[in-house]
Amino acid sequence: MTAIDIAAEPAGRQAVLPRVAVVEDQTRLREQLVWQLRAFDIEPLVARSGYEAIRVITESQPDLIFLDGLLPEMHGFDVARFIRQMQGDGYAPRIVLLTAIYKNVRYQNDAKLRYGIDEYLLKPVSEEAIRGAIERSMRNN
Repeated sequence: MTAIDIAAEPAGRQAVLPRVAVVEDQTRLREQLVWQLRAFDIEPLVARSGYEAIRVITESQPDLIFLDGLLPEMHGFDVARFIRQMQGDGYAPRIVLLTAIYKNVRYQNDAKLRYGIDEYLLKPVSEEAIRGAIERSMRNN
């Protein structure tokens, strides 16, 4: 793995990597995501529960959030809804829901409409999927 390269950046202009948060309660999966992001030269913010995610996101306002769908204390969808309510303040991060159970397209479309989820990644999350989410986040910011 190498750092993210954006070929479309104009000469002399440095690509700015997004601020990224990883919200995942399962230690192994969280550590894997952090390791993958570090390989792209991104030092992510980390939260292990819904309430911790709200605190970290409110304080740091990352550009990209990898959000587990099932979290202790607060469901990932409720965290996404809270984040979307912050948009009135001009904050609009890209939210990528990580899931092993919400695989049905109907659930995914419903969550996109009701909770503002931008993208779904199925667990286990591949390096290519992480790279793609980062690149899409950079194009949207």
